[in-house]
Amino acid sequence: MSSGRNKKIKRKDFKVLLVYPNLSMMLTPSYAIGLWTAILKDQKYNIDLFDCTPYMPTYEFVGQKEEEKIADAMDQSASATRANKLMASRKFDPIKLFGQPKTDLLGDFRAKVESFSPHAVIISTLVEDTWPQAQDILKVLSEYPSIKSIVGGVFPTMAPEEIMMNPHIQCLAEGEGEETIVEFCEALRRHKPTTKIKGTRSKNKKGFVSQNGPRELVNINDVIPDFSLFDEKRFLRPLGAQIWKAMPIETYRGCPYRCTFCNSPRQVTLAKEKKQGLYTRRKTMDTLRRELEAMVERYNPNFLYINDDAFMARPKKEVKEFAEMYKDFKLPFWCQTRFEDIDADKLEWLSEVGLYRMSFGLEHGNEEFRKKRLLRNITNKIIVEKAKILGDFKVPYSMNIIIGMPYETRDLIFDTINLAKEIKTFDSLAVNIFAPYRGTVLRQNAIDEGWLDPTLQATSFIEKSILSMPEPYLQPEEMLGLQRVFPLYVTMDKSLYPDIKKAEKFDEEGNQIFDKLSEKYYIDKYGTSEAERMLTYAG
Repeated sequence: MSSGRNKKIKRKDFKVLLVYPNLSMMLTPSYAIGLWTAILKDQKYNIDLFDCTPYMPTYEFVGQKEEEKIADAMDQSASATRANKLMASRKFDPIKLFGQPKTDLLGDFRAKVESFSPHAVIISTLVEDTWPQAQDILKVLSEYPSIKSIVGGVFPTMAPEEIMMNPHIQCLAEGEGEETIVEFCEALRRHKPTTKIKGTRSKNKKGFVSQNGPRELVNINDVIPDFSLFDEKRFLRPLGAQIWKAMPIETYRGCPYRCTFCNSPRQVTLAKEKKQGLYTRRKTMDTLRRELEAMVERYNPNFLYINDDAFMARPKKEVKEFAEMYKDFKLPFWCQTRFEDIDADKLEWLSEVGLYRMSFGLEHGNEEFRKKRLLRNITNKIIVEKAKILGDFKVPYSMNIIIGMPYETRDLIFDTINLAKEIKTFDSLAVNIFAPYRGTVLRQNAIDEGWLDPTLQATSFIEKSILSMPEPYLQPEEMLGLQRVFPLYVTMDKSLYPDIKKAEKFDEEGNQIFDKLSEKYYIDKYGTSEAERMLTYAG
């Protein structure tokens, strides 16, 4: 490790290591890391990145060959490859797309620390299910007491008390980090204490936690992100029938909706409670133009991936302004939104400038459940009408479904299946198991009902549920079975329902039936040629 830590350090010599804990092979580079890279480069710091995305999850698969371990681990944890398994996408070769997954995350991280010798480490723990990985990284950092670290992201913002209980935590950033990270690095560079930085909680040498007041919300028009630290393979994204070089973009921050399964509404509430102002903010069209010009010049992408929670949940005139501005780019793009936010005008404007495909949060098919439990007031009639418009415009789209939410029964699942059957115009289904993340209303509902131990770590939406609901509510194994066959129930004739129900079981008979029916699903959807059912590379 480097010496001379007490000497004055020039910015160009002050080393900052960004660390991005992430689910294995979870696609699209972190927008936050892109922002921090741009900000720290502008401040002339010496920066580097350790990205956990390419690493295989640390599961044990006893008695398997190495290639079988990798395949099973990726199926169980990697979002992109799991989409293959759950019939949410065309099939593709993950090794060709991502390269061979890495296996020694902590060993490689230790090697990075030894070689780069950072003065500061900034860890972005965006979601709750990456916190265990972040804890392992913090434990490695504890071997190097001269290195100071700060952890930020959505999960630390939602559960700061829990994060601060970790013995290796030094400093935690609540809320937006664009200004916090610079103040943190400057304090270290100038040998000043980091215990009084606004928007943070910090421990002193005796373990005492100082909680500082909130800082103002940032101007989201100020920074153009820089993704140059990411490996180029991280921009590859399978969508539709091709694999693209996709760049992420944020056109607004926050969400105007109050969905109880999501913690975005909590961000809005926290900003109000702390008197920071309106958390949901939209970028100007001039900013978006500058950002797109920078993306095209720096990275030459052939696809744009819009990160917004609900892209069209903005004034209609702004959608038209975006379409006018985007005429100068016309890159194919993906966005997600809600059925109530679309109309024929918006679809026509966007289709003319590159709208390639969309995702819609259907979530649930029972109107009463959706309104009472999820705070989603749209009717099934309107959903079907909006879906018809999408069909008229031939816009390919996927529907997001959540199963295993508190109070959900098997009968309610079939209300969702029946609505999806009625909708018809979707291209694919993404069926996720409810993850009780901190900051969500449904998590608190589950705790209040005694169905969730509040100390449990929420798992990913691609893993087994940690809810323990009494019957007739859904059971964890039942959720997994319904998840894997959900597209079969939606797309196949009801005469096959008895066989599909057998395929819900993860036994020999169930697996054989599932393999047979899923093969039929792919043939019916994409044709008999295996080549036609594989994604192609856009180049």
